Amino acid sequence: MSFEDYDLNPVRLALDLASFGTDALGPDELLDRQGRMLTDHGYPAGRDDIPAQDLARLAAVGRELAAVLTTAGDGAFVAALAALLDAQDCRPRLSLHDGAAAPHLHYARDGAPLPTWIATMAVAGLVLHVCRHGRSRLRRCAASGCRRWYADESKNASRRYCSPACASRTTVAAYRARRAP
Repeated sequence: MSFEDYDLNPVRLALDLASFGTDALGPDELLDRQGRMLTDHGYPAGRDDIPAQDLARLAAVGRELAAVLTTAGDGAFVAALAALLDAQDCRPRLSLHDGAAAPHLHYARDGAPLPTWIATMAVAGLVLHVCRHGRSRLRRCAASGCRRWYADESKNASRRYCSPACASRTTVAAYRARRAP
């Protein structure tokens, strides 16, 4: 297991939820992107397996995360993030659930309702990311028509797109615009 990925998974979840809450990411894509983490922790990852009210709660959490991410000013941002963390049922604990030799951190109790578990994991992960790296690498995709959130994990903090597909689509569009008569 890569511990770097384990640290990044919760912030990726938070940003996927923020994208889901603002309709930049659909429920099927959210579940596809987060499916392995869900199934690894004993939760269903198929849309047919998740009740509509749970998806609605996840969208609400996503809207809350998006509102925090768009908060102007670092002080107000940290205060909004702290308030969101306070609202979670966060009880950090060590876990060896996957048989790993080293324990890792869980933010909510095992078996918590899916929306509670996801919200707690996402908010705690976002808080830890901000504490370690600040907020400057939490961005929205620069591709036209894509408003997804992502964490810039590049060494030089220069990433502008949420995915290679958005980067490629933008590059192709710019090339075609230059070639047009």
